[in-house]
Amino acid sequence: MEVIKSADNRTVKHIAKLKDKKYRDEYNEFFAEGYKNVLDTANARPDLIKNIVLSESAYSEFGDKFTDFSVTVLADNIFDRITDTKSCQGVLAVMEKPHSASPKSDCCILLDRVRDPGNVGTILRTAVACGYDVVLNNCADVYSPKVIRSAMSAVVKCKIGIDIEPDDIKKAGYSLIVADMSGDNVFVASRPAKYCIVVGNEAEGVSEQIKAQADKLLSLPQSNMESLNAAVAAAVMMFVMKFDRN
Repeated sequence: MEVIKSADNRTVKHIAKLKDKKYRDEYNEFFAEGYKNVLDTANARPDLIKNIVLSESAYSEFGDKFTDFSVTVLADNIFDRITDTKSCQGVLAVMEKPHSASPKSDCCILLDRVRDPGNVGTILRTAVACGYDVVLNNCADVYSPKVIRSAMSAVVKCKIGIDIEPDDIKKAGYSLIVADMSGDNVFVASRPAKYCIVVGNEAEGVSEQIKAQADKLLSLPQSNMESLNAAVAAAVMMFVMKFDRN
């Protein structure tokens, strides 16, 4: 087993560059960190794995879990230089980005300028749990380390479309359901058979342009609060629209 001990190694430099969106776009790659995250991601989409990278310490513990993949081992101090978190257990996967894909499921969610990486990642996890496809328009980069940590393996389990116009979603047969405080109560409103929930920017909500295209505005009833966190609102809307038939 060869252990890379130099920060000048080409593989080390390449992985370090993937922290920067410019290079993620150039190489069409990203990385995921953490033993459970990498294992779940590798099981879900082994075709996307380009390289499993382990610290020397992690190799002795986890090396036998990744025998089907190309594995690179780094000295612990070199691995620490490239990781984006101190709690990743010395496990990292370099992956090819999945292709952007238009929604195909009967339900999807469109995020309009959701900029917080934690919100984007949390919404992706909920979308996978509920069976929604996802469209991200002008949002935080879904392949940034912060989104990947929050989303876990959802980033490869979910069908994700990047910058797809609401017009095109409507032409595909979806009713555009905008989450808005002025809308009807989601718990009692009728549900179309094929729909796309739209959740907007944390500070500004859904753009007026998209609201003008909406087939319906729906809201979550609230008491003594002006608004909810975008990820919380999206989660409640997805579960209610999909599963609450009363």
